[in-house]
Amino acid sequence: MSSDESYAIRLYEPGDRAAFLELFEEVFGGGSDAWFRWKYLENPYVSHVPMFVAEHDGDLVGARPYMAFRLRVGDETPLGLQTGDTMVHPDHQRRGLFTRMTERSFEYYGGLAEDVLTFSVPNALSRPGYLKLGCREVGQLTAAYRVQNPAALADGIASGAAAALSPLVAAGLGVQRLRRSVPGDVRVTRHDDVPSATLASLYEQAVPDVAHARRDERFYDWRFDRPDWAYETYLARDRGSDEPVAGVVLGRQRQGGTDVVALADVVPLVGGDRRQRGLSALLDRIVDDERDADLLVAPASVIPKSLLYAYGFLLDDRLPLSKVTTPTILISRRFDGREEPSWRLNGVRIDDPESWRLTFAEHNGF
Repeated sequence: MSSDESYAIRLYEPGDRAAFLELFEEVFGGGSDAWFRWKYLENPYVSHVPMFVAEHDGDLVGARPYMAFRLRVGDETPLGLQTGDTMVHPDHQRRGLFTRMTERSFEYYGGLAEDVLTFSVPNALSRPGYLKLGCREVGQLTAAYRVQNPAALADGIASGAAAALSPLVAAGLGVQRLRRSVPGDVRVTRHDDVPSATLASLYEQAVPDVAHARRDERFYDWRFDRPDWAYETYLARDRGSDEPVAGVVLGRQRQGGTDVVALADVVPLVGGDRRQRGLSALLDRIVDDERDADLLVAPASVIPKSLLYAYGFLLDDRLPLSKVTTPTILISRRFDGREEPSWRLNGVRIDDPESWRLTFAEHNGF
């Protein structure tokens, strides 16, 4: 058994890429050079790869990476780091490497001149480790599912539970027939790409004061260039002026045997009646176009729940889905170099669930 002193914890170096991908394949399976380049090398918000690694006898045996975003909190634009892809080789687990790599990253980013904070959705196994290191639970990020094939949920639940969901799913989809009429003053266009200038302009129409990723053209050009998802865009336009009033970036990926379609981003993030009419038209078109998909998933914090229900979506924090899904819990912490960090940024408490407005665009799983 190796002692803790035999491990070197250091910042990622350019020569580590192949070893990282080998370790990723060993621990998780998958990953690719194109995915790594997109996520870590081509990220526009940092000039380095935001990753700390554990090295033993010249071998890379652990990694603590971050996915970087430029956040917006009122007038402030802190660097946001989201954990993901944390791994330790099976032969080197239970040596404290997760803690040491994370502590080293907190020390490094706490020493930068700019505001830096982490906002992450760790799984139930790793969450206690982050909490011990000073992070706090913010709350559950609720997702909405339109389960068009109940077997799509069977990966994480018993087949009997999936079968039991079938009548509930049918009832949920049946509600769609009762939805109100689509606004006649809005038309929807579909685009095979992600029009960054149009989406950034829609975002700027109504910017929330709470924490979220800043959506400029650079954000869209990078974020939806991910190679293992396919993206397209739906825009709702005013019939009179042809001006876009709302937009949805749709992501598509086959996960195992399941066709998953995600409403990966929604803009504007907030707004009134005009935005709601646009979202109603968008949902109507999307559920019609994607009726053959197994599963549609949407971020519930940016779409009115009344619309989600009307189009057959169920929330994962309520029955029946709460019985068969795993909650996604947001945690946060500022890297300000203090043992007890400040929980307020630009007057906003970052440990308050009402202080965040996130879509799947801020989630590294989409």
